[in-house]
Amino acid sequence: MLFPTKKIIAPMGLNLFFPANPDPDYAGLINREISLYAERFQHRRLTKIWFRGVPLTGMKAGELTELAFHTNMLFSPEFGSTGEYGFECETSDVNSDNLALMKGLRFNHILLSIDAQIPPEKQHISHLLDLIDEYRFQEKRYRLDVINADPDTLTCWLEVLMRHKPNMLEIQGLEEMDESVPLSSIASQLLNYQYHLLGDRFFVPSDHALIAMRNRGNLQYTPWGLCQRQLGDWLGVGIDALGKLGNGYYQNTDQVDRYKLLVSTGQLPVCFSGTYPEGQVKTRPWLLIDQLLCQHRIFVQPSKTGLTLSQPILGVVETSAAKGWLRQSTDCFELTDAGINHLPELCQQLQNC
Repeated sequence: MLFPTKKIIAPMGLNLFFPANPDPDYAGLINREISLYAERFQHRRLTKIWFRGVPLTGMKAGELTELAFHTNMLFSPEFGSTGEYGFECETSDVNSDNLALMKGLRFNHILLSIDAQIPPEKQHISHLLDLIDEYRFQEKRYRLDVINADPDTLTCWLEVLMRHKPNMLEIQGLEEMDESVPLSSIASQLLNYQYHLLGDRFFVPSDHALIAMRNRGNLQYTPWGLCQRQLGDWLGVGIDALGKLGNGYYQNTDQVDRYKLLVSTGQLPVCFSGTYPEGQVKTRPWLLIDQLLCQHRIFVQPSKTGLTLSQPILGVVETSAAKGWLRQSTDCFELTDAGINHLPELCQQLQNC
């Protein structure tokens, strides 16, 4: 169901997932899985390649180098200003050797995950961010986990991070903080630095390419963040990896022995997959959720959506407007500041229709 029957030439993305405690032969296994996909997709250009999870935990520099070269050999990565070759890491990974490894393997994007529970001065974060700045990545992104942070500590983090002018700031766990901080409040604070909210947790500067994509209606929301809509396929490789092909998602097994058995015998380790044919009733809420996340608005007129919306969906829209979460304009309902603070709840209500 997932694999197309006809040849598609559109570009695609590739995510390699690295667990915290990998199998000793994980590099070899993930190499084999990449080869299985290359048999079907070798003709496709890769415009995005990401090493996700914790690749520097449990993996040697030589193994990561082998994986990078193997991927480049089997596919046609697009380096340069348009290609996105990214590496995820944690604060404990930031040192000159690891940063030199990333640059040596031609990674041009870095995503640093930060635990905001501990104040920035106790993590010596300024020194680490200065070091990252020295390596001049094309894009530096910070993912701030605020679940266990308090509002004052969060404010300190935002001030410190803004001084280093990231290309993207992602804030995770805002709803689960003990002392809730409204997303609209953070959006207002970061707007003073000319950073704009995209989706439900991403902040980018005014000149970022994603802003232009949003304005052109060429933005899509994926489990791995925001990207251009033309990139419809993401290969997910590795244990428990998540991938997307066409209108369907798939997930690899999270059982180490099962993963090893399947990959070693030339089988894809997919344990779950599902597709949602375009035009079916069940897709309508998802299309509206996509609009809401990417555009912060909902088009309800058939001329704009191409759909005749059901009464339950219209009921959610009208109720949200009555609560002040949505504001009706000429041809759509726009998300208000109050709606930004209830965005996950509104998406959930649409999903339940």
